[in-house]
Amino acid sequence: MPDERLVVAQAAAGDRRAFEQIYRAYASTLFSYVLVPMLGDRDDAHDCLRETFVSAHKHLTTFVWQDSGIYPWLKTLAKNKARDLLRASGRRQRLRGAFEEHLGTAGSSEPQNPAEEELQRGALRVRIESVLEELNPRYAQVLRLRLLEDRSREECAVVLEVKVGTLDVLLFRACKSFRAACEKQGLMVGAEL
Repeated sequence: MPDERLVVAQAAAGDRRAFEQIYRAYASTLFSYVLVPMLGDRDDAHDCLRETFVSAHKHLTTFVWQDSGIYPWLKTLAKNKARDLLRASGRRQRLRGAFEEHLGTAGSSEPQNPAEEELQRGALRVRIESVLEELNPRYAQVLRLRLLEDRSREECAVVLEVKVGTLDVLLFRACKSFRAACEKQGLMVGAEL
């Protein structure tokens, strides 16, 4: 980017157009060569790209200019956002697996017809709800929103009136609490949760 140092200084001073220049210069590269390869999903990559530039805008005043320019700093921010998303996604998938494997119909035969399948789904929901009832109400709420209703991290954060990073911590703690509640009820939950 021509005159990059000047543009970065202007953006750090609050110039929106200068920040837009930074975005236009690097967003496509970060998306295509950093985020999509790391995440393997274009929608997740778009989310992380947005989070990267929100964070860059917020912390640009702390950026210390180096000869390599702003791209390495933006790339580090993007990778960190992608790692955060992957960690949160991994926890969510493990907990979903625990719901299905350990609270559902583990050990029963596969349903033979839609009515039986629906009954098993209903039984699973009742067992999940009984475990959630034992949890701190905030933990139960984050698990319901994120895992049972499959809402986005951002949507959950808005409903709970917290930042996305705080939501991730809350979800992690809720998963641990859910596991402990399962064990208390004599339900085995995988050690990976």
